[in-house]
This record gives sequence, C-alpha cells and structure tokens, in this order.
Amino acid sequence: MAWSNKIMIYLDKAVNIIYLNLLWVAGVVLGLGFFGVFPATYALFHLQKEEAYKADYPSYLQIAKSFFTAYKKGFMKMNGLALIYGAILYVLWIDMQLVKQMAIGLAVLYYPLLFIMIYVLAAIVYTFPVAIHTEGTFKQKAKLVLALPLLMPVQSIFSLLFFLVLLAAAYKFSIILPLCFISIYIICIERFISGELMKKGAIKEEIIKENM
Repeated sequence: MAWSNKIMIYLDKAVNIIYLNLLWVAGVVLGLGFFGVFPATYALFHLQKEEAYKADYPSYLQIAKSFFTAYKKGFMKMNGLALIYGAILYVLWIDMQLVKQMAIGLAVLYYPLLFIMIYVLAAIVYTFPVAIHTEGTFKQKAKLVLALPLLMPVQSIFSLLFFLVLLAAAYKFSIILPLCFISIYIICIERFISGELMKKGAIKEEIIKENM
C-alpha cells in the first residue's frame, strides 16, 4: 500500500498547488487588483515556510488563515514597494517609447534602458525571499535586493526565463493560468532562490534564516 499512499500524497499536493493559486487570486481581488499583487505574492512566499503548508495532508483552513495573516502583515510594506517598482518601470517604459522615436537614440539608449528594466524585474523576484528569509534594516535588505541580480546572474536569468516558459504554457493551455500558474512559479522560485542564498551563507552580512 506504500505506492498508493504516495499517489495520494502527490494528488493532494497537486490540489494544494491549485488551492494556493486560488488564494493568490483572492488576495489580488481583495486588494482591488494592483494593490493586491505584491501582498498576495509575499503571503504565498511566506506560506512556504509554514508548518501548516508542509504537512503531507495540510489543513486548507489553516493554510488560508496563515496566508491572510501574512497578507495583512505585509500589505502596507509590500504596496509601498509595489509603488516604487511600478513608478520605476513606468518611467523606464516611457523613456523606451521616447527613445524609439529617435533614430540615433534607438541604437544608443534603447538596449541600456531594456537592460535596466530587466534588472529591475530580477530585483522584484528577489524582493520576496529577501524580505522573508533575511534579517536587517530596510536599507540593508534594499542593498541586498539590488545586488543579487549581479551576484547571482545565472539564477536571475533562470528565474525570468522560467516565468516566460510558464507564461507561454499558460497561453497555449489557458487552464494553467487560473489553476496553477502563479503558485507553481512561486513554489519553484522560492525553493531555488532560498537554496542558493543559503549556499552562499551570509551575503552582505545578512543572516539567512533556515526554512523551518
């Protein structure tokens, strides 16, 4: 019966992935769209270290409770970061549109602006693991987030490419997007990035917490 128990565990984990995605969607809706994205993402990252989530047969009620507790806790802080990142990306996008109108500027400035935009997107990915798994002041964490795309270039490229692969899969098989797109990405990236951070030990004197 061992094999049947394993199958049941895997099926339960599959349902769990769908459930996490629905929680994320609920968090986004609760935040009226834009103001729900960062808090919901933060809560889903935070949930990865909760015992309620790690159990073989987790309590969905307890998972929801842990999710919305983290959502509420990080709502203001995460939305502050969302506004900062949003403003930076918007300015970069406007600059890129303006540069497109310039024949010389297109060659000279377009790709540097594109690189900066990609760099900011990579920093956004690191924002959530750093916020959850490291200790320090806001300034220390901000420095770490901004440095990680350079310190971990392979991981940064992988994280962004993995998102594009999932996005392409979601476009091809539209059922993936509402059922498991975000949850699969966050689960994989959380394990991948936090593992790499721990391999490096104390990065920039930040203390990487064990994922209890």
